[in-house]
Amino acid sequence: MDQAPETTISQMTYCHGCSKPLHITAVACPQCGSPQRQGRASPPNTQLPPEKSKVTAGILALLLGGIGIHKFYTGAWGWGIVYIVLCLTYIPALVALVEGIRYLTLKQPEFAQKAARMDGPFAFLW
Repeated sequence: MDQAPETTISQMTYCHGCSKPLHITAVACPQCGSPQRQGRASPPNTQLPPEKSKVTAGILALLLGGIGIHKFYTGAWGWGIVYIVLCLTYIPALVALVEGIRYLTLKQPEFAQKAARMDGPFAFLW
C-alpha cells in the first residue's frame, strides 16, 4: 500500500496573519487566506508581535497624521521621518487625512493582513 508521507514538525510554520500552524510550502493560509512569506518560519515558542489596531492607526492618522505618528505606529518609521520633515508644507496632513479614512474603512482582518505584510521603514499600507 502506498502511504502519503507524514508531515514532520520541521516542515511546519505559523501563519503571519492568524498564527495557525501550516505547512512551510503554503503560499496562503487555508484558515484566514493571508499570504505567507516563504522561507521565514517562526519557531512555536517565540512571541508574535501584537496585532495593530485599525482604529488606533486611523485615529492617530486623523489627529497626529501631519507629523507621521500613524506611520511610526504601523512600523513605517522611514515614512514617519519624511512626514516630520515635510510637516510645515501641510502635504503630510492631507495625505494622513486620506490614510486615516482608509484605515477606518478597512475591515480589521484585512487591515491586520496588510499590517503583517509591511516590511521595512518605507513600507506602505494601502
